[in-house]
Amino acid sequence: MDFLELFNAVAEKARPIHTQYTPVPDMTTPIAEFGMDSLDMLMVSVYMCELHGIPEEVGKDMTATTVQQFADFIAEHKTQEPESIQAAQDYIQ
Repeated sequence: MDFLELFNAVAEKARPIHTQYTPVPDMTTPIAEFGMDSLDMLMVSVYMCELHGIPEEVGKDMTATTVQQFADFIAEHKTQEPESIQAAQDYIQ
């Protein structure tokens, strides 16, 4: 599964419904450049950790500012993978 595609799908669902989400185009661009604030990032972090079986206590240490940093953290701590991007989006709803 493409991690950038998963990240963008989760981030789009995590943002408030009244805001437009601009997908992050690559793994190294700072996510904040795409209008995500600290609450948006917190929600994406929580969902990504839940989808990958990362305990809340471990997830609290995530300080990612790029998708690559998210991917690296998750690769190091994950205990599971979401079945698909659609399954991840369905989980969030």
